[in-house]
Amino acid sequence: MFNIAEGLYGLGRESQVPALLDAWRIPYTFSDPMVLALTLHKGMAKHVVRDHGIVTPNFALVADMEDLGEVRLPFPLFAKPVAEGTGKGIAAASRADSPHALARVCRDLLQRFEQPVLVESFLPGREFTVGITGSERKSDVLGVMEVLMGPEAEAHAYAFHNKEHYERLVDYRLVTGPDAQAVGETALKAWRALGCRDGGRVDIRMDGHGVPHFLEVSPLAGLDPQRSDLAILCRLLVIGYRDLIGRILDSALRRMGNTNTIRDEAAGVC
Repeated sequence: MFNIAEGLYGLGRESQVPALLDAWRIPYTFSDPMVLALTLHKGMAKHVVRDHGIVTPNFALVADMEDLGEVRLPFPLFAKPVAEGTGKGIAAASRADSPHALARVCRDLLQRFEQPVLVESFLPGREFTVGITGSERKSDVLGVMEVLMGPEAEAHAYAFHNKEHYERLVDYRLVTGPDAQAVGETALKAWRALGCRDGGRVDIRMDGHGVPHFLEVSPLAGLDPQRSDLAILCRLLVIGYRDLIGRILDSALRRMGNTNTIRDEAAGVC
């Protein structure tokens, strides 16, 4: 089964369909329930990544307003929902330069999303997304894409508004050379450490010294052929959409012990 189901409710929603498929022993693409639950919770994913020696911004979780008193990180900080995707809950106000601003954004996010808020040290450097195909140790970087905000975009981050109107607000550029090497290595280490499978994206941002930091991973990345970041990256790489789907299926087949690939056959039905 080609699984692209994101589930319905809760922090484990992306695990719901894969768990049912496992129970019925139905093979499927992409990561297993444990990985999908772990990575949807950005705080838990950062714990695992950090334990593997991969650089990630210092962070704290705010489950209610009382937790703000336990946040000991220097400003500026960045706040976002702990278990959302597509930039939901991220806006210019996500960057907080004072305790008052942090309290304001955390209160808003807690009320709107009804889940903990991830508070991280703000990284002022360049932002990238890295496409990866393959599973765990048998995975490779497809390419590295820099995400650049235009003059009319919401400031400080790849926010939901910017993603929704990417055609006029965002510029995407393929990156090569030493920066791409460093960013790709960080992303691949995180992908493997978290046990991700078949295909997806890892988001990376540099600090003020140009050091790549892991932000989050999308092991069930969007596959809209026009709007999704992974598809946009493949267009820059001149990798056709059918080829991308074929690479994902090839990885799943290899995991299941099938040494043949069906990239051409699979592409013909996309």
